[in-house]
Amino acid sequence: MTTLTNNGDGPLQVPGFGSIPLDFQLPPEARFAHGLLDYRHSPRLTKREMAMLRLMQQVTEQPGWDSAVINEDEVQLAQWYRDATEGPDGHLISAAAWDWCLAELRDKAETWRETGRLLVFDSSSAVCQADVSLSDRESPSLKEGVQAEIDRLGAPHPQPRPYIQYNRLVDPSWYPLVYDQTRVLIHGGRTSLDNFLWDSAEEPEGELPPHPAGPPQHRPLHLERRPGQGGPESCWSNRFQWLPCEVQFSDTDILDVRIASYVNNLHPGGHQSLYRHLERLIASSVPSWNEILFYGNTRGCRPPRILTYGCEVHDYKGEEKLFNALHHWPRFEIDTDKEWETLRNTAREYIGGPEPPKWKQAEPLPDKPTNLMEMLTPEQWDVPGLVYSIARHKRTRRAWFDHPNPGVSFSYEQWKQGEFTGRAVHVQRLSKYPDPLHHDHKPVQLEKQFRKKGLQVVVEITRIEIHPDNPIFNGERHFHTEGLRNDRIAATSLYVVECNNITPARLAFEHEDKVHASELECQVPRALAAVLDVDSWEWYEDNHPRALHAFGSVPLTEGRLLSWPNTYRSKLESFRLENPIQPGNLTLIKLRLVDPHYRICSTLNVPPQQNEWWAAAARQAAGLDQRLPLELVWSVMDHLKDWPISAAEAEDLRIRLLFEHERVRRVIDSCVGHHIVNRLPYDEEEARSVREVEIGMIGYESP
Repeated sequence: MTTLTNNGDGPLQVPGFGSIPLDFQLPPEARFAHGLLDYRHSPRLTKREMAMLRLMQQVTEQPGWDSAVINEDEVQLAQWYRDATEGPDGHLISAAAWDWCLAELRDKAETWRETGRLLVFDSSSAVCQADVSLSDRESPSLKEGVQAEIDRLGAPHPQPRPYIQYNRLVDPSWYPLVYDQTRVLIHGGRTSLDNFLWDSAEEPEGELPPHPAGPPQHRPLHLERRPGQGGPESCWSNRFQWLPCEVQFSDTDILDVRIASYVNNLHPGGHQSLYRHLERLIASSVPSWNEILFYGNTRGCRPPRILTYGCEVHDYKGEEKLFNALHHWPRFEIDTDKEWETLRNTAREYIGGPEPPKWKQAEPLPDKPTNLMEMLTPEQWDVPGLVYSIARHKRTRRAWFDHPNPGVSFSYEQWKQGEFTGRAVHVQRLSKYPDPLHHDHKPVQLEKQFRKKGLQVVVEITRIEIHPDNPIFNGERHFHTEGLRNDRIAATSLYVVECNNITPARLAFEHEDKVHASELECQVPRALAAVLDVDSWEWYEDNHPRALHAFGSVPLTEGRLLSWPNTYRSKLESFRLENPIQPGNLTLIKLRLVDPHYRICSTLNVPPQQNEWWAAAARQAAGLDQRLPLELVWSVMDHLKDWPISAAEAEDLRIRLLFEHERVRRVIDSCVGHHIVNRLPYDEEEARSVREVEIGMIGYESP
């Protein structure tokens, strides 16, 4: 088995260096899942379960929610139930769904009180929330410490106001690993916080690594997930990689960590206090990462609460006698005007009769008027063909279905234990991908599994500033995963340092999923599409439903730590100034965890590339200020301004790396499939022919 190592005791053996190819991958069972054309949730969650997840998340936003749930505050619980059932999707919160949510909320409340951590949107992937206080008697709070450091940091690449509001104070895309350019200690040796620039007497020569993947890969015309078809391969970069710092676990405290190599673009000599705060923040993230990480060959953190591959449609072919009579009218030899009048009146009564509510209608026919009686004039009621046509519309609308309830095929207690969660309310039509009877989730304990190796973390500190002349932050334009495949990001933590004079900021999440149409069965495909929360579409329409599920958003509260696996896509939503005549800001620290089953090239293996770090050290070591006039000192420094990399070149490389990230985001977006629930029953031969004709367009089912 290939051994990855970057500890500096020997040659560097990590992807892209030594004998390890850049695109080296561990099998899914030996690494964590990620969302860069790798893991998708399957089967798709039902619309009722999604409503339950959103309801539970909304409840946990309420002040004192845990006390109300644990103490069974009937007044508060009744109010939450009314709010849930009176909304636009209130029909989804049935009595069974509410009872399940209450039972789950009680368990969440107890866990919240015991551990200070709360899982929301927890299906195969989950978001972990934690309120983290990093202040003590001996050091200032993280907020005060970071604000002091922010004043000293300044923006490394300041942007003109009011057009760009992002200030990335610590930006991993500045001075990244650049293949074929960055000087790397490939034969051994390591940097350290005490000697990250290397003494001249000990300095080994950093060497240029070979270009690891040949010419840059371009996205082919049609992208698919199958290896060699351009999808996964296009998520790599043979030009750039972020440089994580090394994090070691303490010998004395299992949950304590220390940063063992410099954070890229954060000078360890000048920001020691911030380093200590980052260490404590990483230590606080480890238990959250344990909760949300899962292996690539599993079904994720949680099984579905409602598992179904179909739904039952009632009254689908009702009033057969009436329709037979209308369909075969007139029978000239025996039918009379009186008989037709009787049949017409029966039809009028049927057409004017009650209908199920729209959410229960298997096919609501939204293009038809609410009152079908209005479709015919008095004269047209004497035309049997027209009466028959309107009666058919009525029969279509009277066919009804129910969203499957939780607790039918397995109980809440069984679900909590992962027992019998493979039993579906409506079983698979074809068991092409059978569900395991029991849910198998392998526990993760980073502090034990990787105690000796430690972790690798990419640090980013961002401040979003808005001013009265441009009072709205429009949010991020696209949902995205984190990093390139080279970076091997497994999970992310986001800590909210400060929210100052802004309306509530929120982070939204969505997940790619999968529907195997061959497993589905329903008399009325549109009803099943409603059960699975898939928008209806016609083959001639352009907006075919994509294989993505929008979960909702969580608030960015000051002092809150959010953690999620890289299987989720996230997007920062819009916010604005609260007081329009005063400036405001949102300050965030983002910690991206490199999958610790890998080791990648880190700041342990790359001496700093920042010119100002080397120039300041050289100036001090040579005593230039004591030996030369100031103008000569500046002249000497000016001759060194382009080594190792000038600020101008670093900015150019940063922009190129941002383009790489955008390219990969588009590749991932292009590979998202489309759901075909409307095209049932599934036919393999038809699917094959449609794929051949429509490849690159709509896709017959998500690939």
